Amino acid sequence: MKTKICLLGFFALVTLAIAAPHTWTFQKGGTFEGNYYSSGTTAVVVRKNGTNYIFKFADLSTNDLAYVAKIKADQKQAQLDAEVIQMKQAGWNELTSDLIENFPEKVRQKNGWMDATFERLDKFAGRTAEIDLGFDVKDSLGKYYNHCVVCKSLHGPNWPYDQGQNDRPNPLVNVVSNLKDGDKVRFYGSVNDRGPLDMEGTSLFFYIDRVVILETVAEKKVREQAAENP
Repeated sequence: MKTKICLLGFFALVTLAIAAPHTWTFQKGGTFEGNYYSSGTTAVVVRKNGTNYIFKFADLSTNDLAYVAKIKADQKQAQLDAEVIQMKQAGWNELTSDLIENFPEKVRQKNGWMDATFERLDKFAGRTAEIDLGFDVKDSLGKYYNHCVVCKSLHGPNWPYDQGQNDRPNPLVNVVSNLKDGDKVRFYGSVNDRGPLDMEGTSLFFYIDRVVILETVAEKKVREQAAENP
């Protein structure tokens, strides 16, 4: 029986450091000093003396936007680091190209995750293009791995007895298809044999069942800008 791990609600358990006071600069002139509290896609919430103020990103300086991006990146990294501890305690493997290819006995039919940089879709990475969406990545050590797979269909609860009549499209196909070259992603899943279509019988696939984008290429650009303007 495969070990399952519940990550739902986990991020709420992570305690994050409160950002230091920051001077916010408005494009039309003027400044405001207050603590970063939270942010969405179009605005940031700044707290001062117990009161929350909402500022639209469109009204703030470029340096402020970079500052917000850096805070969010730091918070996300703290969450991800804490998640790694939980997954290791549950017996999950941190997967790399070398681990899968050189030590298959350690990872076969086991859950794991891989922090990787997306490279490209690859119709030869899966079993067949009709069954799998295959793609290539660079693992956390910078080595290529070209057997990442998202099954295009998810079986219903009565498979194989219903002969696939209740299969449904896998939503992860769209997620992976929209990744850009250079996006950093955490992939979750399990390592298993290719199946009956594999004539070699020894190679393994990393079957993906969850995807979390760590940093897009666009976010990386903003982060680097923040580093240049501390």
